[in-house]
Amino acid sequence: MANAEKTTTSSGSDIDEKKRKRKLSNRESARRSRLKKQKLMEDTIHEISSLERRIKENSERCRVVKERLDSVETENAVLRSEKTWLSSYVSDLENMIAKTSLTLTQSGGGGGDCDGDQNANAEIAVGDCRRLKPWKLSCDSLQPMASFKT
Repeated sequence: MANAEKTTTSSGSDIDEKKRKRKLSNRESARRSRLKKQKLMEDTIHEISSLERRIKENSERCRVVKERLDSVETENAVLRSEKTWLSSYVSDLENMIAKTSLTLTQSGGGGGDCDGDQNANAEIAVGDCRRLKPWKLSCDSLQPMASFKT
């Protein structure tokens, strides 16, 4: 029986040794898990910080682009307004030229230019030269409706 007690004690000590090794292994595993979790947390905090910085930079870029867009849209509106005015002006000039040509044709003036043409029809008044040569008009009355920056 002494032999049986010895095996039991030996088995008991083996069991205690296994428990102790398992406890140590569990502690080491728990320590590695805590370190892994801590590193993951630090990496996540670093990534959040980096993303917040990028968001701030992109927000600033977006603000600058929005300001430029507003400026370009305003300039575009001015240019469209000026285009409309100039189109109307050109149309008026074309109408004046057409009426003058029609008047000259009907009166038999032959399209003289009033700049010393001796054969010009006497019925054409001096003021008609402005209609025949609209590019010689005074520019005071031809101010554009809007101005634009270059």
